[in-house]
Order: sequence, then C-alpha cells, then structure tokens
Amino acid sequence: MTRADKILLAALLLFTLLSAGALYGRFLHVPDHAKPRQAVVTVQGKMARRIELAPGTKSSFVVDGRVGPSAVEVDGTRVRMVEAPCAAGTCIKQGWIAHPGQTVVCIPGEIMIRIEGAAPLDAVTR
Repeated sequence: MTRADKILLAALLLFTLLSAGALYGRFLHVPDHAKPRQAVVTVQGKMARRIELAPGTKSSFVVDGRVGPSAVEVDGTRVRMVEAPCAAGTCIKQGWIAHPGQTVVCIPGEIMIRIEGAAPLDAVTR
C-alpha cells in the first residue's frame, strides 16, 4: 500500500464519518424531551388550569363549564374527560390524550383540554 493509497483511504473514511454525522443530525435527531409536557384546560377561551404531565402521577378535578361541571382525570402523561353534562358526550368518547397537539373539546360546555410540548415532525418538505 503506497502513501497515496493511505491518504485516499483516510479521506474516504473521513468523508464517510462526516456524511453519517450530517445525516444523523438532519434526519434522525430526536428533539429534546427534557421539558415536561403540560395539559392546558381552558373554559370559554380563558385558561382555567395548567397541569404538569409526569409519569406516576394521578389526579382528578372538576371544571365548571358553561352548561355545568365536567370531571377531568389525569393519569401520568395522559388526560381525559370523565364526566360532562352535555347530551352527546362526545368529549368523553374522545378518550385519553397523551401527545402534544392533541385536544379534547366539549363544545356545549366550552371546555378544551390541550397537550402542550415538543411535537415530533411528521413530514419535511423543501
């Protein structure tokens, strides 16, 4: 193996490592999840409560909406509406939400529960 072969091999190895690092940083990097997710409860457009979603925590509380009280349950990193005075009960049927961007909405009661946090990318366009 000549000196030129060794230089060519080192250059190819360096190029491969730099390309792999660039691809990892561009496409495979997972966003920082150090900041805990939060659920924000709004009633008639005004924030009523902010809840930290952390594994191992359980709680429930009542929110007074426009048509009456609604019960909300928190179980670790997920939230759901358990009881609502509305006739259809669509907000109860929505079930658990746990990912940033998901919402539970009770239209007659004007109550909305939204998960905030770093949402993962679903697509990239150029």
